[in-house]
Amino acid sequence: MEEKVLVSVIIPVYQAEKYLLRCVQSVREQTYKNLEILLIDDGSTDKSPVICENLALLDKRITTVHQKNGGISAARNKGLQLAKGTYITFLDSDDFLHHQFIKYLLWLCLKNKAQIAEARMATGSASDFFGVKVKGAMHVYDRKQAILSRKMKSGVAGKLYRRELFNELEFPVSDHFNYEDEALVYQLTYRCERVVYSEKPLYYCYQNQQSVTRNDNPYKSTDFYGVLTDRIQFFMEIDKELLEHSYEYFCINLIRFYIICKSDPNNKNDMEALLKLYEKMYFKALYSSVTPITYKLMFTCFYLSPELSARIANMILLPVKKRFKR
Repeated sequence: MEEKVLVSVIIPVYQAEKYLLRCVQSVREQTYKNLEILLIDDGSTDKSPVICENLALLDKRITTVHQKNGGISAARNKGLQLAKGTYITFLDSDDFLHHQFIKYLLWLCLKNKAQIAEARMATGSASDFFGVKVKGAMHVYDRKQAILSRKMKSGVAGKLYRRELFNELEFPVSDHFNYEDEALVYQLTYRCERVVYSEKPLYYCYQNQQSVTRNDNPYKSTDFYGVLTDRIQFFMEIDKELLEHSYEYFCINLIRFYIICKSDPNNKNDMEALLKLYEKMYFKALYSSVTPITYKLMFTCFYLSPELSARIANMILLPVKKRFKR
């Protein structure tokens, strides 16, 4: 592949001194070399700013920006303002990439005339890709199929985007916001003509329990409800099937949120209000023409006994939590 297309890699950096070198090195070692690497230091107080500056001295493709702490959305937005690439990808500072990540996703975009390409994430606490088989099928969707496929993830990382998809869009910035990916990815996907999903695990998602981009926070319910409601409003006047899928998506996330809250002894959310909201969305999803019967059964079990469902789920998840506890 000729390397005429510039790709911008945006990496928000905050308190990332333990993992930043590995993260950036995985970008520097990409087989595709025509890169712009933007390190957006979001007010780090550890050694991250110095590491960023030293990395910029090592590689002329790296640009470092230091700004007052504003959160990951503010850092990503700054990266978008500076990015000169035709394509853009986002990388969290404690994650890293397979060396073929950019070249392969760019090839998928160009070959299929797609505006987004996504690779499957490998998740764990290992330090490299040892033992992960880089194999998997490739799927090409139109924008509607991409959403209904349930394969595309709501996270912004692990994807390659055409730059113009972000025209007049940015990540929502707030001093308490916690669902910036949820607020944007469905809109970006709907702007596409084609989307490609690869089952090859080329993005390594490191389970760092202290990560600001990884931790579930059960005290952000207002944002959580608002983002999923905005998604419903977005599709209400556009497409009936995607609207019904949004009811399903709301139910799934309400269940997950309830389970997280039930596992936290310090939870202060109004659980009764959450269940009343779930009841409203449950009946919409139950009569949806796009929601699979297996999902409807799961939703019904939770509707009939949310306490028991949460207890069982947390019993299943407990060994996973212990495995990743540092």
